[in-house]
Amino acid sequence: METIILMALGSAAVLYWWASLQCKTYAVTFARRECDKQGVQLLDQTVQQIKLSMSRDRNDRWRIWREYRFEYSLDGVNRYEGRLIMLGYRLLRSALETSDPIIH
Repeated sequence: METIILMALGSAAVLYWWASLQCKTYAVTFARRECDKQGVQLLDQTVQQIKLSMSRDRNDRWRIWREYRFEYSLDGVNRYEGRLIMLGYRLLRSALETSDPIIH
């Protein structure tokens, strides 16, 4: 019985890790797209997850809600912060420090 529980927990951990990597890949793509739209440069080509919780989507199914931060620059010298909020693999909101938030 313990073996089954350990295997289930291990499988759940691997699935969570894989889904997190997929979500981060989408977040980097969304951050790049938002920076391109605003004509700014995405710095470090990465995002950092800062919040994690559960929420329901449009179809009333539970999804993991994540908030990511990234840095960008207008002139290549100063750094500014951007944020993305995602529900599952879907972008809900993006905001750049130097512009108004965009709700998707």
